[in-house]
Amino acid sequence: GGGGGGGGGGGGGGGENGDGGGGSSTRLPFLFKVLSVRTALSIQAHPNKTLAAKLHREKPQHYKDDNHKPEMTIAVTPFEALCSFQKINSVLENCRACPELVAVVGREAVAALSAAAEKAAPLTPAWPTARWGRRGATARAGAERNSAKHAAPHSLPEGVSAAEAAARREAVVVPALKRVFTRLMTAEQALVKAQLDALMTRIESTSPMLRLPVDELAARIHEQYPHDVGVFCVYLLHHLVLEPSRNCLGTVWELSRYLLNYLVLEPGEALFLNANEPHAYLFGDCIECMAESDNVVRAGLTPKFKDVDVLCEMLTYDDGPPYMVPPLLIDGGAERYIAPVPEFLVDRAMVEAGGAVLLPASPFVSIVVVVEGRGKLEELVRQQPQLGGGANSVDGLVHAVRQGSVFMACAGTALQVRAEERLLIFRATAKHDLAEAEAAGGGGAPSLPTTTAASASASASASA
Repeated sequence: GGGGGGGGGGGGGGGENGDGGGGSSTRLPFLFKVLSVRTALSIQAHPNKTLAAKLHREKPQHYKDDNHKPEMTIAVTPFEALCSFQKINSVLENCRACPELVAVVGREAVAALSAAAEKAAPLTPAWPTARWGRRGATARAGAERNSAKHAAPHSLPEGVSAAEAAARREAVVVPALKRVFTRLMTAEQALVKAQLDALMTRIESTSPMLRLPVDELAARIHEQYPHDVGVFCVYLLHHLVLEPSRNCLGTVWELSRYLLNYLVLEPGEALFLNANEPHAYLFGDCIECMAESDNVVRAGLTPKFKDVDVLCEMLTYDDGPPYMVPPLLIDGGAERYIAPVPEFLVDRAMVEAGGAVLLPASPFVSIVVVVEGRGKLEELVRQQPQLGGGANSVDGLVHAVRQGSVFMACAGTALQVRAEERLLIFRATAKHDLAEAEAAGGGGAPSLPTTTAASASASASASA
């Protein structure tokens, strides 16, 4: 990743956990990456802190630390991913339409899934009618965010509260989805191979005009990972595609035909993945920011160590919509993505040629990555400079930047970005309150130089 190497060398970003504790640290609380995915990455999830400590203690050769790893992904190009489980009724429809999948998981598991879907139906909230996190709905800083986990209003059985309905629904949905997924992931390899061969034969014998998009996806993944059980996961999880040229809402519903969710997003939209949520990145370029950890529990689409039993046991089996993070427009013209975790936030600035954007000072060390274009990066030591002012309004170093440039910015340093050609830049820093940071005027930061402490140049086509 273009910026991933900065995770351990920042120093002085606040307290030991990046919480602004006033001390200094030799580590940052986040990892910042540029991912360029051309072959599907593994079916995986990241453990919460309790499970991470247990895995690190019991299997240190596979789990190198005891930290959790919530992560946020922001699309740079059209980007595909599988993430979290589809609604239980959609999973049931997929099973009924894919006899090869039923042959692997067993008719009993599908029958239990059908019974659970029937019980859950009157308790199931409607998904939002508007697309989650659509960039046209960008909010101002401080405005209430529209959480993708908050469902649209719906009618419930008389006398049943929303909290009670959610609990009752979870009690029937989670065991049913867990049974199907566990049966799939623990199936004998000979059975998986035979049924994948049958699935590929059926897809190939179907006219291209009649093939379901999900079947085409399964065939594509099978070419990369022949006879891997992870191929069947396209029928279970949401399939996420970041692509600006499609009717996104329509594609979401047309392609959500498997076990994991299939969605369509535009570059600049962001997905948050909390602990214990299954996902796999399939294709495209993105910015990824996460808590500082290397803990990954894998179970498919990988030659690496697979911890199938742990993965099947740890998942939440939440069949709600994916958690999209809408950007907030902050003063200065940048967009801010605030994940529901304390370790990080990410700013994004797309600056047209001749334009300028201000990245406000952070009280913590930050990492800056230039993904596209070229221009100037000016360090500002005075607060609230005039955005369109000349050189006299800036009192700091000026750096020439281009695609692939990576900088570490010290605490309390505002950055003014001027584009000579269209410039796309991202900054990651520890989570903080913008108003408090501005009121503090950058004060309270550790005693570091006021200029940029380090810079590096990365390949223009950085890959993970």
